[in-house]
Amino acid sequence: MSFSVRRVIQNPVAHAVVLLLLGGLWSRGASEPIRWYRTLQQAAAAAQEANKPIMIEFWAEWCAPCKVMDAEVYTDSSVAAAVEQKLIPLRVHFDNEKALVRHYNVEAIPFLVFTSSYGTELLHHRGLLGAGELAAVIRALPADVSDFNRWDRVLQKDSGNVDALENMASRLRAAGLYQSSNEFYEKAVKLDSVKKNSALRQALLGEMGLNFLDLRDGKKAASIFERCIKESPNTRERPIFLLGLGRAYALIKKKDDARKMLNAVISEFPNSQSAEEARKLLPEL
Repeated sequence: MSFSVRRVIQNPVAHAVVLLLLGGLWSRGASEPIRWYRTLQQAAAAAQEANKPIMIEFWAEWCAPCKVMDAEVYTDSSVAAAVEQKLIPLRVHFDNEKALVRHYNVEAIPFLVFTSSYGTELLHHRGLLGAGELAAVIRALPADVSDFNRWDRVLQKDSGNVDALENMASRLRAAGLYQSSNEFYEKAVKLDSVKKNSALRQALLGEMGLNFLDLRDGKKAASIFERCIKESPNTRERPIFLLGLGRAYALIKKKDDARKMLNAVISEFPNSQSAEEARKLLPEL
């Protein structure tokens, strides 16, 4: 199962979107186990009140996999229970809600988007999901997104707020949403104020590198750590960068380079935690 993540900040003054937010709940039969909201406005209001994330499903009547999910996934008791406990469900018609389709960059359905209470995307999945898979994803989401919502509100007023970007990124990382975390870190390191603060920039880049390691993307992790070491060879973060680069090289099967970096950590910083981790990794290469 492959997930990708991107960040979308809702624009509350976009009139084209607001016009699509009028309406109520889906009414699709008394036996329907999931009671879907029909508008983002109502779903967001309910989510904000409960500090819950939103699950947005893009669907259409002509979509065969959507019918499978209706018949086999959303009727599953474990999925219905997870939805009831953890989030606010919103169903959006792919053909009729083009502003939202563009807003979330939906190219094919079924398409699920998991967001903060304000509609800021945290995670998305394209294609059919089994009941067990979807229930597992929902259970893995934070049950309380009040921290995300707090910093989200700041960013909606000031998209270049460094503290908010860093806090969103760190909380997403803690939740295991590594790619989404990097979206926020990347925006932060591009700010002029961060570019002028070398220590902060290096710290944020290092967190990005760690996220790529957790994503098992050795190539991107290596690129980040190589840049960190080149730009600031004497930074106090150097042992972390050397260790990260060694791990990244190991992921992309550059074992000689990996050993070189790990040995450099041990040689330059023998009593550090990074050196201890390097010693554990070396025998595996």
